[in-house]
Amino acid sequence: MKLSGVNGQTGENFEAEIDDLNEGFIQSMSDFEMSEAGIKKLIDNLDISADVKSALYWISTTTIKAGKFIINIGRKIIDFVCAVYKEYPSATFGLIFGGIVGCLIASIPIIGFILGSIATPILMALGLIIGGKEDLEDKRLARKIAEINAEFSPLNS
Repeated sequence: MKLSGVNGQTGENFEAEIDDLNEGFIQSMSDFEMSEAGIKKLIDNLDISADVKSALYWISTTTIKAGKFIINIGRKIIDFVCAVYKEYPSATFGLIFGGIVGCLIASIPIIGFILGSIATPILMALGLIIGGKEDLEDKRLARKIAEINAEFSPLNS
């Protein structure tokens, strides 16, 4: 199947031929966890600069043409990131925090060049693991609270 699109920054056209693309994949790229309004609301509520929000909105409007289908690939990417962020906020924060600390280490003159390439992936993985563990513990607690509420639901009038 032939893919085509336009680079939003340069205006250049690109084309590629992909043999493995089937309609099942195209359908999966058209199914979204969040509505456009939900993604917009989540991006609006992020504590980031207006420039970054604008970039996220721009990414969410990026499309490619696959044969006779238009795939909103940017929205699918943002949808996936938002779903992961909503489901695992601590893991997401830990991953980002580890990346930032790794970049700070990499910015140290001379030794940062050596340590940065080692420390960054290790710190990102560590942040992901610690945050993920916290998220999993929170989910267990939430399930337990829901079970208890269900046991007492007959008492509601």
